[in-house]
Amino acid sequence: MTGGSREERPARRGPPEGRPPGPSHPAAPRVTAPAGRRPPPGREPGRPPADLPPGAWDLIGEAVVVCDPSGVVSGHNRAARTFFPRLRAGEKLSGPAAGPLAGAAERGEESFDAPFAGRRLVGHRTVVEGRTVWLVRDASAVREREDALLAERSRSAFLARARGEVAASLHHTRAARALVRAAVPELARTAALLLPPRGPRVPWHLAGPGSAEYSGEVPVQTLDRTPRVAAALSGLDPRLVPCPRQELDALHVITGRLPPGDGKDGEALLVPLSGSGDPAGALMLLGPGRSAAAPGGRGTDVELASRFAAQAGTALAAADFYTRQTRTTEALHAGLEPQPLPEAVPGVRLGAAYRPARGALDIGGDYYQVCRRSGGGVEFFLGDVCGKGVEAAVLTGRVRQTMRALTLVERRPVRVLELLNTVMLEAGEPRFTTLVTGSARPHREGGLDVVVAGGGHLDPLVLRRDGRVEPVEIGGTLVGVLPDPVFARERVLLAPGELLLLYSDGVTEARGGRTGSGMFGEERLVKQLSACGGMPAGAVAERVELLVSEWLGEREVSDDIAVLAVQAAPPSAEAHLSRAHPVGERIKEEGR
Repeated sequence: MTGGSREERPARRGPPEGRPPGPSHPAAPRVTAPAGRRPPPGREPGRPPADLPPGAWDLIGEAVVVCDPSGVVSGHNRAARTFFPRLRAGEKLSGPAAGPLAGAAERGEESFDAPFAGRRLVGHRTVVEGRTVWLVRDASAVREREDALLAERSRSAFLARARGEVAASLHHTRAARALVRAAVPELARTAALLLPPRGPRVPWHLAGPGSAEYSGEVPVQTLDRTPRVAAALSGLDPRLVPCPRQELDALHVITGRLPPGDGKDGEALLVPLSGSGDPAGALMLLGPGRSAAAPGGRGTDVELASRFAAQAGTALAAADFYTRQTRTTEALHAGLEPQPLPEAVPGVRLGAAYRPARGALDIGGDYYQVCRRSGGGVEFFLGDVCGKGVEAAVLTGRVRQTMRALTLVERRPVRVLELLNTVMLEAGEPRFTTLVTGSARPHREGGLDVVVAGGGHLDPLVLRRDGRVEPVEIGGTLVGVLPDPVFARERVLLAPGELLLLYSDGVTEARGGRTGSGMFGEERLVKQLSACGGMPAGAVAERVELLVSEWLGEREVSDDIAVLAVQAAPPSAEAHLSRAHPVGERIKEEGR
């Protein structure tokens, strides 16, 4: 109409006259916005536009399903048809066509989160003007990322826990047992570890369900019938490979321990273990582990097994290295243990105490030795090699052997030190030693005639009959350092019952006491020694070692403690108490 005075108003948009809203174009309900969402500016909160054109609901990324108060579907958009292909308008929201959506509606739940038709669907509902509106989205990608993150966290936690269990012990056998225990049940129901051959035997360890553990050995000839196992143990094939039943049957000693179904009817996964470039063993995983039940898991988690093998092999190799080092250390300690003191030497009483340092691979260098002297009396020496460890232990053994040989052909202690110094310099020894050497022989008028020479060692102490303690100042340069050393000697006469005490710096430098850091010190040693008058040589040496141990308390001995006491035999009659020479006389004499 033209020219009319009626005000023209735009026609209200909606479905064609006489056509109800179809399933693809539901009537636009006034929907309450989901919690956490903010309506566009200028729109009443919770109300979409009332004039949505046909097909506008299909532009929404989420599935929209609208139901009337009786639960009949009155409309849904394109995303809903994708998620629920069998959903129809005019039908009640129930049955398998709507899956978890129908279940949530029947139970009166406000939301659901469930798998359906290969997707992970998350939905929630709201009620608008008596109608129920379901908004459903596909959360599959989010769930996959969350599951992957949780699975990786679980793997990392397992690897950290397994690393701690395997590396907790540096004993090779205990580490091997911990390794198979750590693999069960995460990687497999049963795990068997074969170690590199030791002579004619191949050690193995097995852990299974119910904390079952076994260990044993198989003949090395078994590897001829198990080529894959032999390749893994040799380090020739670092790949994770299946181990067929024929090879499992050859390992009947091991497979006989398996529970039903673990590798008896199928194959196992063979995982080589490499540590520091050398093969550390071969791990056999039998039966599905807990990681196989993880989302997306299929059989053994090969990636997780590879990561476990890398860190377990390193820990096992470290334990093997430490065990071999410990055995070497124990052998060296046994070789460095002082020889027994001579017994029943006329006129001489001997005593000694030795406490080696027991730190990890900590081999000290203290040594002493006493030998009978032809013609009566004894020859002795006590020293300390610089440093600790295998090199110091080797030098200690050489010095002891050299000193023993030199004292067989040379009686003068200064000359013995000079010859030892020459031998060490010519051998190019990087270390040096401190040393006190000498001899003691019965004096014609009773007591002992003692001659000592020193090469940079602590001065010996003389305990007199009246309790006085006197140092024998011999000094001297270190042995094995200078081509022209200066060594000094002293001659001391010991009255019956008096003794000469030699000791290492492990005594005076022992740290302990109330503060834990104070040194035992020479002053304390002299004071304690003065109270030992009249005690036999063995008791004096043991008392000094005991006092130092009490000073240390529960602390580790960081350095060897060596004590040697040479004592003039006490008088057997009162007549021996009278002497022609003064008691405790020290005589300086050249040329001896």
